[in-house]
Amino acid sequence: MIEDEVRLALEALPEDRRPPLVWVESGLHDYPARLQSALQDLVNLLDEGARTGTVATLPSVCPGRGPAEARRIQVDVPPVSEVLLALGFCGKGLQGLISKRLRLVFPRVDDCISLFLNPGCAREEIPRDTRSYYLTGGWFRHNSSVNEAFEEWVERFGPERAASLRRAMFHGYERVSLIDTQAYEVDDFVGQSRDYAEELQLDHVIVSGSVQLLEKLFLGEPSSEIVSVPPGEAIGFTHLFGSENEPERGT
Repeated sequence: MIEDEVRLALEALPEDRRPPLVWVESGLHDYPARLQSALQDLVNLLDEGARTGTVATLPSVCPGRGPAEARRIQVDVPPVSEVLLALGFCGKGLQGLISKRLRLVFPRVDDCISLFLNPGCAREEIPRDTRSYYLTGGWFRHNSSVNEAFEEWVERFGPERAASLRRAMFHGYERVSLIDTQAYEVDDFVGQSRDYAEELQLDHVIVSGSVQLLEKLFLGEPSSEIVSVPPGEAIGFTHLFGSENEPERGT
């Protein structure tokens, strides 16, 4: 779902410094325990590669639409000293994640929405509107569990009942906010975003965003908003809520 933003942030690095990319299935975000398990499996493979000094072969999913099973690939990763997790805490998806030999590095944000709304401030100061349902271009370009649920409701209950269920699901929201992360052409998706808002009987706005936290993550820049967890220590809520000095990162 954040392919555009990740690729834009990586442009801040020379090509020879860009790390191997391993993508996880977006649907795992609906099941934090499964997401955590999938991430731990990847970390374990990288741990073993670091222990033996050999290339680790990791399962990945090519970004795109359609069943994830049809998009599965493998990515070879040479021995590394740290793992960059380009995602937020995502409903405890990072909770308990641990590595024996590697640093685990990630942005100090609750989820990817907060990741893109951060204008250069602390997590607690991110201008996030609780009455907004946020979207990006990736929400339309890739698989969305919400959209898939809507389509299923139409088949099961018919269009009128499905529309009523959608509005009930979004009760409490006042607007649909399309985040301009600078990673895609907003004009390519603003029509779809407005249609979505109209269908839900909500207002529509475009809000400014950025990929600056992802750039800091990839560049290894010191920041209170980038967390670096040393080997042997499990990721916990203290890493999300705290602002302690982070261990120095290497290469």
